[in-house]
Amino acid sequence: MILSHAFGMLFRPETEWAAIKQEKPTPMVVYGLYILILALIGPISAYIGTVETGWTIGDRLIKLTPDSAMQLVILTYLAILAGSFALGYGINWMATTFGAEKEENGNNALALVAYSLTPMYIAGLTLLYPDPWGNAMILLAAASYGAWLMWKGVPVVMGMSKEQSMVYCGGILTLALVLLVSTLATTGLLWNFGFGPTFVEAGL
Repeated sequence: MILSHAFGMLFRPETEWAAIKQEKPTPMVVYGLYILILALIGPISAYIGTVETGWTIGDRLIKLTPDSAMQLVILTYLAILAGSFALGYGINWMATTFGAEKEENGNNALALVAYSLTPMYIAGLTLLYPDPWGNAMILLAAASYGAWLMWKGVPVVMGMSKEQSMVYCGGILTLALVLLVSTLATTGLLWNFGFGPTFVEAGL
């Protein structure tokens, strides 16, 4: 089953990349059976953590209202899906420039993005217990591991030498940072239009 790749990415990435290259999963399969499912982990965990658990500031317990949290969860989920697709499209678009295998439907590029993001999807579980510094540290570690997975996967999945893949990975990282900044800017705009969080607080 395609979800078994999640376990493989965490513990045996080199073997898993070779298996993924052999399978040649279609974008429909990767999106429908992997990204759509695993991308739910973080938003659902964040909803539970911010509405049910909350976080403390001094002697105050802070939570989000259910409506506000649900609104943010939906927007976050859509942003993850859009970002994954955009990064996959960009990787496939740059393929010829860097000497990689370009495909009409972007199979390899989307698979590369989906499986490289596995640590980030799983790290979303930490949001069950909101702790800004702790969550940030874990998510940063997951992002670093995801970048390493992509570096290992590019030469295998995209069919290129390791020397070429190092330059290609630099281009991918740049594109990912552009998408991240765009997402943050969009978030700021949405908050200004009334889609920001609504907090409630209580004494401990």
